[in-house]
Amino acid sequence: MTSPLVSSGRTAIVDGHVHLFDNKANVYPFLDRPDDTFVALVGDYSTLPRHYQLDAYLTDSRTRDVRGIIWHEFLSTDPIKEVQWGNAQAASSSIPQAIVGLVDFLDPRLEERLDIFHSLPRVTAVREHLGWDATNPKRRFAKRPDLLRDPAWRRGLASLRRYDFCCGLEVFAPQLRDLLEIVRLNPDIRFTLVVLGWPLDLTPAGFEQWRQDLSRLSACENLCASVSAIECIFGMNWTVDQVRPWVLSLIDLFSPNRCMFGSHLPIDKLSFGFERLYDAYGQIIAGFSPDEQDQMLRAVATDWFRLQ
Repeated sequence: MTSPLVSSGRTAIVDGHVHLFDNKANVYPFLDRPDDTFVALVGDYSTLPRHYQLDAYLTDSRTRDVRGIIWHEFLSTDPIKEVQWGNAQAASSSIPQAIVGLVDFLDPRLEERLDIFHSLPRVTAVREHLGWDATNPKRRFAKRPDLLRDPAWRRGLASLRRYDFCCGLEVFAPQLRDLLEIVRLNPDIRFTLVVLGWPLDLTPAGFEQWRQDLSRLSACENLCASVSAIECIFGMNWTVDQVRPWVLSLIDLFSPNRCMFGSHLPIDKLSFGFERLYDAYGQIIAGFSPDEQDQMLRAVATDWFRLQ
């Protein structure tokens, strides 16, 4: 029987992290003028397109057999309007799409937003940007460094129990211990560990601390791990040898049944682009069985985000 991993000689994938957007349909301030925080993450992004829709994505990903994408919000000024626009776009898509909407668990109108998201059939997940770099003020997305410990924020998070969304909490590696407490306190909420757990310290000591923190998190069965945005971690000129030990450690801890991969397009185009990225992923996981590779490249994202 032919493996679902290959179709007509091309690797089948569900891309676990994509941004589709149109700066005319929604407002993205960082696309209108340089943003210091965005520059701190990716450097000069002046070549980033002001609109990036499915046809452009499919052109960039044509070397793979894309079976679906997980569409992530892109920091618009109106997250509800953005998701409604994305849901309408996805209705006529040639490939299945699941949508991840932006939330703020301190927002007094949080439940209203969640109700709207719940009414949109392709919204299956939410996320909040909580990254806080204690040493670099330009690498801070959260309002404060202590949100994961804030009782009011935790009450907002708990409201997810009334919905069927998985939840991505985007944190940097020094925040993983606080994230562990959140995941343990909410075993009935499905969490996504994003961007490899976002290591900041790439030294051997930083690697060991990151691995120790992930080892504790991996014991939580309500958590899946996502590999994407590697250019934001390792720089635009990353190498396979640089990335390999981090990715293999993540898979070793979480197993192929709880890991997924994403392109981070179109931001990845600021680096080497889709084909080189997925060639690198293929090299890194080449030692796994075809079924295990299929789990990581396609099946886990399909099931986790309930891609229809």
